[in-house]
Amino acid sequence: MAYILIVDSQAEFRQQLVLQLDKAGHRAAAVATVSAAIQLIEDEVPDLLATDGVLSDGSSTSLVQQAQAAGAKVLIMTGNPDRIVELDGAGQPYVSKPVAPEAFVQRVRQVLGEAEE
Repeated sequence: MAYILIVDSQAEFRQQLVLQLDKAGHRAAAVATVSAAIQLIEDEVPDLLATDGVLSDGSSTSLVQQAQAAGAKVLIMTGNPDRIVELDGAGQPYVSKPVAPEAFVQRVRQVLGEAEE
């Protein structure tokens, strides 16, 4: 069981992802802002940070750097085609939005290195 922190401004999307991760046996928390995510990471480092690239209180770049420095794996969620090309070129794990919750969980498993069921 992994602890996954989801950061996305869309409440319904966050809830769907948390529900699917719970069903898959993971523990998940979800917040809408960089500042809320940083507070959670300071309390407990997640195994995986899944974050939208752009949030209501700024870019997730500093959040990603802090999470990686603390030992978390990172999965970027984006709907921006230019950002996808950039992430793909850098080898950074990402998912294209919109993403089905089931496909998101499958990608989380890949990033965490879990065997397929």
